Amino acid sequence: MNQPNIYIGVPTGSSKEYSILYMLASLRNVDYPKDKLSITFSVTHKGDKQSEQYIKRLHQLLSAANMQCNTNILTTYPTTEDMTRWGPYYAVIKNLHAMRLDFLSGGYDYFWLLGGDNPPPRKTLKQLIKLKADIASAVVNQRQEKVEHLKMDTHYVYPVYWQYIWTLKDLESLNLEPMLHDELRTAWTEFMFLSDTSPPTNKRVLHNVVFGSGCSLIKRNVFEYIGYVLGSGGTHSEDLHFCSLANTYGFDTALGLRTRCLHFDSDGKVY
Repeated sequence: MNQPNIYIGVPTGSSKEYSILYMLASLRNVDYPKDKLSITFSVTHKGDKQSEQYIKRLHQLLSAANMQCNTNILTTYPTTEDMTRWGPYYAVIKNLHAMRLDFLSGGYDYFWLLGGDNPPPRKTLKQLIKLKADIASAVVNQRQEKVEHLKMDTHYVYPVYWQYIWTLKDLESLNLEPMLHDELRTAWTEFMFLSDTSPPTNKRVLHNVVFGSGCSLIKRNVFEYIGYVLGSGGTHSEDLHFCSLANTYGFDTALGLRTRCLHFDSDGKVY
């Protein structure tokens, strides 16, 4: 069986140093032919000593880890213009742009995007490939947060995914005037109309949903068509907008409810 070539892209920086050993151990243990894998870390350099030290340490760790596959480190240098343009997402978008171009310059079939604090379990990659989606994601839980609106001293952990309240198929059935139809289609793409729900227990996969990019497998033809940007509505992050664009253009997004990926926190907790 001819197995696809996988580019593993990890956007990271000194703020994610607490999870780098877990990430390297997980990638070293991925259940997949090593000659079909290539790992790239794209590191944000903020022009400070901490960034220099992190990049130096990452080079040392990769050398010592003996990953048994091709590895590479890209370095990005965000500018004031990037910060103004992308707001709080400027660093990750800069890294994503660099890795996307690097990915497209090689003969890879899939881009496996992993957050710097999302080390994957051993079987995750094969499980995502089996979904046969244009963009497939594992379930990633958000880190612990207090539920302020409930006025309770409690914590709530939730999966980072959303379903649409209405879809473009609903729009097509309304027989609207072309101008109104186009305006609503744009609003759906740029702002999204999402509902918080728990994963249904009777399903294995949810299609055409929106999820974070912490553990997502993307086919090459998707990256040839779209990349990571922010919506003009300014209401959501680059990963959610990526899903929205993909669904708008007819690509299949799939969330594997039986596939989980870890989410590490700097306090040592795992979600």
